[in-house]
Amino acid sequence: MMKKTRALSMALGLALGPLVGCGGAEDEAEAEAQAEEMANALGEALQGAADEAAAEAEAEAAGGDLALGSLGLQIEAPAGSAVRDAIVGDGYMVQGPGLVMTVAEATDSDPADLAAAKEAHDMYTPQNVNEEELEDGYILTFTNSGGMGDNYWVVGRREVGGKVVMCKTTASQEAQQTAAVAACKSIHG
Repeated sequence: MMKKTRALSMALGLALGPLVGCGGAEDEAEAEAQAEEMANALGEALQGAADEAAAEAEAEAAGGDLALGSLGLQIEAPAGSAVRDAIVGDGYMVQGPGLVMTVAEATDSDPADLAAAKEAHDMYTPQNVNEEELEDGYILTFTNSGGMGDNYWVVGRREVGGKVVMCKTTASQEAQQTAAVAACKSIHG
């Protein structure tokens, strides 16, 4: 978006600059030629910005890879998804149809392996526990019952592109848990 704004500002400056400085010394035909040239440059800049916006909208609508900001990684997400800064703490929230999860760089307090992850979440009385070892980490899923019904947890740790990241969510539907697992596994450089 910033590129588009700068391109538009430059094009407007180029288009309007010579017209402001026009004086009686320039002949009318030359001024018209300059104005036409600047109008064409402005039109091209506007068309370029419109094309770029359309491509971004099409990519978001189609789903696929989304950038995880300063992590320098990508995550595959369903159509209509977006990545925003996490609401609490560092990292990012990936949110879209059927998917809500956070992805952040792992800290010393994050569980380094499945055993530590299970121990850290034991206080939630986990049920339906599923442990999955990955080549570059793990994914732990489980359910528990709370005051508002069942909760579907995902805790994942991945080492990708030289970064160690944690994927986390507590979803209200099993399909959201499944989507979070797939998204966590899709993270790549």
